Amino acid sequence: MTPGEEAAKIATVLDYVEAVRERFRRSMDDDDLPPDWSDRPSSHTVHPGTQEILLAPTSAEDLGGGLADAVADPTAGGGHGSAPGLTLRSLASAFQATTGPLSRSWQIDWNGDASQHTRLPSGTWRRGTPSGGANYPWELYWAAGPGLPVPPGLLHYASGRHTLERLATGDVSAAVHAALPTADAGAPRPTGGYLICALRPWKTAFKYGNFAYHLATHDIGAFLGSWQLTQRASGRPGRAVLRFDEPAVNAVLGLDPDRESAYAVLPLEWDPAEHRPARTTVPTAGQARPQPWERSRHVKEFPVLTAMRRATAGGGTGQPHAPSAGHRPMPGPAARTVRLPDAALPATALSELLSRRRSTGGRLDPLAPLTADELAVVLRCAAAAAPVAGDRRLTRIRVIAQRIEGIAPGGYRYDPDEHTLIAAGAAPRLSQQDYVLRNYAVAQAGAVIAFTWRPAPDLAAHGPQAYRVAHAEAGAAAQHLHLAAQAAGLGFGLVLGVDLRAVDRAVGGDGEPELRTSLCGFLGARIRGSAALDERLM
Repeated sequence: MTPGEEAAKIATVLDYVEAVRERFRRSMDDDDLPPDWSDRPSSHTVHPGTQEILLAPTSAEDLGGGLADAVADPTAGGGHGSAPGLTLRSLASAFQATTGPLSRSWQIDWNGDASQHTRLPSGTWRRGTPSGGANYPWELYWAAGPGLPVPPGLLHYASGRHTLERLATGDVSAAVHAALPTADAGAPRPTGGYLICALRPWKTAFKYGNFAYHLATHDIGAFLGSWQLTQRASGRPGRAVLRFDEPAVNAVLGLDPDRESAYAVLPLEWDPAEHRPARTTVPTAGQARPQPWERSRHVKEFPVLTAMRRATAGGGTGQPHAPSAGHRPMPGPAARTVRLPDAALPATALSELLSRRRSTGGRLDPLAPLTADELAVVLRCAAAAAPVAGDRRLTRIRVIAQRIEGIAPGGYRYDPDEHTLIAAGAAPRLSQQDYVLRNYAVAQAGAVIAFTWRPAPDLAAHGPQAYRVAHAEAGAAAQHLHLAAQAAGLGFGLVLGVDLRAVDRAVGGDGEPELRTSLCGFLGARIRGSAALDERLM
């Protein structure tokens, strides 16, 4: 890619970031027609006519330890081959816990949609990983190599049936390996092959239009956060690679990149007790692939989404750009610093948290403030989300303290190394005018949690793919925080209707004009008791 081509892609990304920031003042779409719900895409992707491998149902024991085990030591199991490897059962459990349906649920809350979900045909099947609008735009493919409990080939996780669909027979893992960055491609192939996470924008765009790329890239980050937790709880690293030769991996998967494209590659190490070296040469798979069933009769094209995918796509196997210096607020008077307590991390079983996780839907207690201990726990868990492999962390956590015992209202930067809050913003809290929906009363949130980055310098330092990295980090950290809040008995909800410009002003003031909030959520004490249904599958 020439410097001119890179500059044009960076300009495309920066324009999109600003369009998202200003979307409540200027529409991102040429028309604001409501989505055609009768023609929405299927919640679960299937490939008709393919052979399926039935996976074992998940049990709590299959996911290893609890949340504290997964976040207390981010380097646990980091060495190549030093952690216990996967088995077919543990892989199936991780698939279901992160991507498959775990329970049918509804609750009466300020979203006002409970009546739509009380009947079985329109019921909501909750998954362990949240998704904007519950659209779940990611697909999981397993490039299985030789010597595993399944024949080598390309398989797709059919989340609705908890099965593996066989798309091709033959070893495709070598082609995926060759598409990775130089450091990974020069290392031995992982014994379990590769898990490939692909993005299908239409599953989100049918509802959100051009805003969909912003949401869907965070959704994939949330999945990566869930995957990382399930692996760490069992002592495995759960590493993800976002920089790779995307056209090459798409060719392996047989994808039309403007409709679905590879987004992340996760190396899988297999348990030696279940791994048997192949006795004969395994042929390379051919290129023919069955096509997924598309429920929508009319799949609308969104040129903005196509332009963003192309601008942020990986096109080679080289190393990332030189790391940037990170966030550097403009110098000023010594900032007020609040040291957070060393509160104990929740020991709740990870399977329990993934199964019971839900958004508060506005059910925050207006009478009970947050405590400093509660805030300390969720921030520490959020900060434990690992940066994407090969990149310095781009995302930072900011806090707007509104009702926290012992902490003055205002905007703060969270320093995970020192476990402190550093005063940063000018506005003491958000106003209800800064939130355009009616499902939350902003003043009832004890804290507003913002995941921020600096697009202009980060893109200049890391290239246009920094957008994907920053959103993956934000989504993963938000999922860590969401589960920690569930374990602590708090309410948390990611919010799409907040004015991001107001959040930037509150957490950065005038000292950080390049700061941009990519994701935001309301945290507070949860109202006890609720009329709800929670029919669990695990």
